[in-house]
Amino acid sequence: MIDAGQQYWEVKFDKESKAFAVGVALRSLGRFDQLGKSSASWCIHLNNWLQQSLTAKYNNKARTLDCPIPNSIGVYVNYDEGILSFYNAKTKQLMHTFRTKFQQPIIPAFMVWNGSFSVVTGLQVPSVVQSGQRKNSGTSSSNASLT
Repeated sequence: MIDAGQQYWEVKFDKESKAFAVGVALRSLGRFDQLGKSSASWCIHLNNWLQQSLTAKYNNKARTLDCPIPNSIGVYVNYDEGILSFYNAKTKQLMHTFRTKFQQPIIPAFMVWNGSFSVVTGLQVPSVVQSGQRKNSGTSSSNASLT
């Protein structure tokens, strides 16, 4: 459970997965609720059915991301500042940032359909991520921009 401070973890998913999502959720999110379909979760979603697409999802709104699909995704949370950012874990390129005010503790959340994934936790926040957060503090995407 995350209720203060900064956290960073990386998720590697099987490229053959039909669908995959990574993000955070409020503890009230139901076990079988879809990530990004309510105001209780924020995520990056990879659809790999007929054509690959990568989207940021929150509150049943989605924004298609115009970036290459990485082999692994870095997730950065600054709970106190209300920042949730997703990075290409290898290049540390910013893919999307949600800005919000977390009203209660959050937990890491994952979904996979017909595939697998692995999570690496206990990582230090990479310096390029920390400096990128300061540099991009006014330019990142937000919940309001999802359409």
